[in-house]
Amino acid sequence: MWTQNMNGALRWRPGLKALARPAAWTCVAAIAALSLTPSDAVVRTGLGGHVEHTVAYAGTTFLAAAAYGGWMRVAASMLAYAGALELLQHFSPGRTPSLVDYMFSAAGTVIGAAGLALLLCARNAWART
Repeated sequence: MWTQNMNGALRWRPGLKALARPAAWTCVAAIAALSLTPSDAVVRTGLGGHVEHTVAYAGTTFLAAAAYGGWMRVAASMLAYAGALELLQHFSPGRTPSLVDYMFSAAGTVIGAAGLALLLCARNAWART
């Protein structure tokens, strides 16, 4: 999963970054498709919409930040994206924008970014030992 360069710093293996980028974009597209699908055509997981929002945004933010770096920039972009998708639900039959849904999407974004940040801190601490 990690490689060590000549200075001793740990880095993602190049192949993982190459896989993470299309995976992140696939997740971004899936979130858009599922957010804008008319309500009568949406298939739910049984976990509830709020859990679905949180998990989808946490995973997507983690993948995108790992693939492109700059977890704060990725998190800010995902927060804006979540807001835009909520507003676009005005135009989707049976869907209505919800501040509560946005807040769960935002919570997922923070969880994904924080998870990656913690992983990077742990990786750096491990590299120093």
